[in-house]
Amino acid sequence: MTEPVSYSSIVLTEITRSFRKNGIKACDNISFSVKNGEILAIMGENGAGKSTLMHILSGFMKADRGSLVFPADPDQNHPSVGMIHQKPILAGNLNVWENIALGHPQKSLVVKPAELSSSIRRIQENYGLALDLSMKGWELTAAQIQRAELLECLLLDRKILIFDEPTASLSEQQAEELLLLLKRLKGEGRTILYITHKIKEAYHLADRIAVLRKGKLKMISPVGEISPEAVSEAMIGKGAEIPDMIRKAERKTFSEAVPVLELKNINYSHQGSIRLKDLSLQLHAGEILGIAGIRENGLACLEDLITGAVRPQSGKILLKGKMIPYLTPFRFRKHGISYIPADRLKRGASLDSTLGENLILLKRKLEGNAGSYKTKLIQWAKKLISKGEIEGQAEQKVRTLSGGNIQKMILVREMHEAPALLIISEPSWGLDFSSREKLHYQISNARSRDAAVLLLTTDIDEILILSDRIAVLTGGELSETAPAGQDWNRKTIGERMTGADRL
Repeated sequence: MTEPVSYSSIVLTEITRSFRKNGIKACDNISFSVKNGEILAIMGENGAGKSTLMHILSGFMKADRGSLVFPADPDQNHPSVGMIHQKPILAGNLNVWENIALGHPQKSLVVKPAELSSSIRRIQENYGLALDLSMKGWELTAAQIQRAELLECLLLDRKILIFDEPTASLSEQQAEELLLLLKRLKGEGRTILYITHKIKEAYHLADRIAVLRKGKLKMISPVGEISPEAVSEAMIGKGAEIPDMIRKAERKTFSEAVPVLELKNINYSHQGSIRLKDLSLQLHAGEILGIAGIRENGLACLEDLITGAVRPQSGKILLKGKMIPYLTPFRFRKHGISYIPADRLKRGASLDSTLGENLILLKRKLEGNAGSYKTKLIQWAKKLISKGEIEGQAEQKVRTLSGGNIQKMILVREMHEAPALLIISEPSWGLDFSSREKLHYQISNARSRDAAVLLLTTDIDEILILSDRIAVLTGGELSETAPAGQDWNRKTIGERMTGADRL
């Protein structure tokens, strides 16, 4: 094994960046250094400036003021920086290796696909990054696109790697595997800047933690010299503790009530692979049914089926006791069902439309007669922007919002309609601590208004906090549901999710 190569520090001095369209100062006079071969966790609430700062560091964006000094690399005549984005996008009609080839500086490899594919496969074998290189970009999940971006960075031998919320779209097992890989990359002498909202994750992985709040650097410290409480205070502000807002409503008896949603013996296969097997569930008004699972192990397929993206090969779907042959997105919305998808960008938002236009999608008619439709739309959207605590303006393109603010936009749009049935998948992906707590309160409050809530998530803590009843989906099979608190804990749910309980 070769000795790790030593690289000098990255130095950021007085980095400042403002967005003229909305007047927000995303980065405000930020200065710090990153030591060679260390993992620095970058933390802060949504809109704190984390992604903007990393975009400046990686060259995707220019600072208005300030300077960057990168380590000298004898093999590169430019900064050796690679970034795995929070919202990665590939060319949909190209396969994985073609997407990787697009950014490769050695054009000779581009005209020799076999040679490029061979180089990528060697990296896959070395780092355990399984991915079918022949898959088209549009076929990939967010986790697979992230893996493709990482393969490209490793192919180009980037010495500085930036990860923007990389575990947000991963199961717990996938996240653990990624964190082990990052520790290995650090051992090879690479420098890693790691954006995360998860304090536990930062303490498990990082050497130091830097916290941004409202565009300013609030603290930077070795993990052994600062408490998690101090990190939380730096992120949120002194005296800004989030109270325990989740109050469990009194349990109801549903034995004689007609379920709002019922699935009976649902089966679905794709390309010879069983995705859902003899699946049945009942969801009643005024309860939260939490289904835990790994997305690739049936959870994503269940989301697709319930929301009309795919049709079951057999089984029945009933809404309020009435059988629906199969759901389509049109029928789904016609029945007044609200839906917060795991894939916020492709299913939950129109990125090239304005914030106001996205917020109006479920609104059939705007109240009031005075003024133009555009004026009424902006006025109505401002109310929802304030209600959802979204950092953005009604006429701002959604593409320019942070991932957390896009999530807030979808949440306030879907929950404003006071639905009888709310289907919510991976609700906390991309949300900071404060926003996560407020979201949990909103979900609990929807239940208290007698909404039926189906919660699909890989987050075990979220399942335990919110659910009235819990079931686990493994290999397309759903366990029997049981009330929360009865033999359910992180260990039992985790073992069932991974199938460890069957070994």
